Amino acid sequence: MVELALWGVVLWPVVGEVRAQEVEISSAELAERIAEEAGARRVSLAEALGLAQRNNPGLAQWRSGVELAGFTKLSAVGSFLPSLNLGYGYSNASSGRLDPTGQGIVTTSYTAQLTGSVELLDGLRRVSDLRGANLGVRASEAQYREAEYTTAEAVKIAYYGAVASRELVRVEADRVRRQRDQLSFVERQLELGRATRSDLLRSQVDLNNAKVALLTRQNTARRSLFSLAEAVGVRGPLAPEETADLSASELGMERGELVDRALRGGPSLVAAQANAAAAQAGVASAKSAYLPSLSFNGGWAWQNSDFPPQSRSWSLSLQGSYPIFNGFRRETNVYRARAQADQAAASERAAELGLRTEVDAAAGTIDAALATIELAEQSVELSGEDLRVTQERYRLGLATILDLQASQIALSQADVDLIQRQFDYQLGLARLEALLGADLR
Repeated sequence: MVELALWGVVLWPVVGEVRAQEVEISSAELAERIAEEAGARRVSLAEALGLAQRNNPGLAQWRSGVELAGFTKLSAVGSFLPSLNLGYGYSNASSGRLDPTGQGIVTTSYTAQLTGSVELLDGLRRVSDLRGANLGVRASEAQYREAEYTTAEAVKIAYYGAVASRELVRVEADRVRRQRDQLSFVERQLELGRATRSDLLRSQVDLNNAKVALLTRQNTARRSLFSLAEAVGVRGPLAPEETADLSASELGMERGELVDRALRGGPSLVAAQANAAAAQAGVASAKSAYLPSLSFNGGWAWQNSDFPPQSRSWSLSLQGSYPIFNGFRRETNVYRARAQADQAAASERAAELGLRTEVDAAAGTIDAALATIELAEQSVELSGEDLRVTQERYRLGLATILDLQASQIALSQADVDLIQRQFDYQLGLARLEALLGADLR
């Protein structure tokens, strides 16, 4: 009690000065002022997701992977086409040499040749490589789609995190207003002889604690604006729209239906399936080394010491080979390809099992949040009524300042719990949308 009295002596002039300087604004205006002071650009959730599509660094990397897979496919297609090369040359020397006909000494030489070849048979390696390249493109696109929804999940969490931080600022601002009203109320009660000096000092301390909590929430809210910008991939801070809220609603789908939908088109599972199919194509490509190969080659050339050259020649050849033994390199490559295919198949199975678990967990988070939101709303209403009753009882001398403090704390905590439950719903919904690869809002 002595400590409270000393704190009251120290803080009373300060509190009085702060109260004299404060400009009365609503808690909502105070929460919105943070974005204005930070110079944040207001965006809707759709706008934030669109900005992330264009600016998120992680998505840019996955986009490059898709382009690389496309060029790999182009190379596989090109292996079916003939190759063509043009060679040419000119030489001049200080000492002479016999010309190609052996009839004179020359110092200059002109040459040109055109050669081409086409592979007729390669043990179906090119067919397997093309199939693998097509599956590689599909796998890259599936991985990019998975990255899109993972990025969208991060953006949604950051967006609604900023909304929640803004609402928490509003809650703390309301707490400061209530504590200020309580201090005024206790001052009047003290003048009427219905309160003690200790009650006044406790109210002053509560007001200062509320102000400290408000400053902390404001700092967190400001930080959330930059976190949203980081998730989107832009430099300047971003703020949610003023109308953005944490409202929640039923999904309208059972958990079994959600799991079935995820198994049909979940980005993570589609990517795992494409990787497994591409790895299996690699086994067929490795086995092609056991089959014979056949190629056709041709060329045309001219050479002489005068220009244009008059000496011309052409050639045609058909060449083939059949591998018999190469030091077990084929066997090693086939075994390595099979091992990679087995690993990819195991990853696909793990992705399916993990997807079932994660979808059920996300749906459980949403269901729990919806159930607790209703209870939290009731708690806010009941805590508000409890505070009103306690204030009246305190006025009549039937309650102590400790009872009043407890009611104030209960109401503030109920407000915070409601926002936390609403934010939990948004977390679960963002996770479920990323798992399904669909927008459920």
